[in-house]
Amino acid sequence: MKTISIREAQHNLAKILHEVERGTSFQVMRRKVPVARLLPISVEGKEGIKVDWGGHAARMARIWPEGPREVVDAALDDLRGSR
Repeated sequence: MKTISIREAQHNLAKILHEVERGTSFQVMRRKVPVARLLPISVEGKEGIKVDWGGHAARMARIWPEGPREVVDAALDDLRGSR
């Protein structure tokens, strides 16, 4: 794993992301203290990521008790498509 400063990450983000896509990992440091990691996502992981929509309506009801859940649910269904 390579180590970079926040400034390096800010100034060279595109280059760093290309390296991450090729499999390199980076640890981002602030004043010699690690604050973040940039890790590649495996090819298998990209296709295998699934979103758990179970309990969505219940969560929406807790957040917005009087909200228009039907409208939001319909919009999400449209966006999800065949997922």
